[in-house]
Amino acid sequence: MTPRALNIYKEQQEDREREVAVMQDISAWMNGLYVLKAIGCVLSKKASYPEKHMIVGNEHSEELTEDELEEIIDQNTQIAAANFAAWANRANNTDSR
Repeated sequence: MTPRALNIYKEQQEDREREVAVMQDISAWMNGLYVLKAIGCVLSKKASYPEKHMIVGNEHSEELTEDELEEIIDQNTQIAAANFAAWANRANNTDSR
């Protein structure tokens, strides 16, 4: 392979990694929303924990279809799996030293 061809693969991998990082950031931010709501429930009697999911970016308060919910769950599962794999890899590398 030529360096130019290798550079294309490198750029594609960087794009995939950037996309995963963005999804992890969004997931962490959404988890923070739920934690904020839970803490608010403890500190104030006026606050309440959400009865159903809080999907960010949905300007309309329409219900999501089953397919959309499954896609969101699948994406979050992939993020969680990637996070765990990275953690396990780091833990295994640390233990082997």
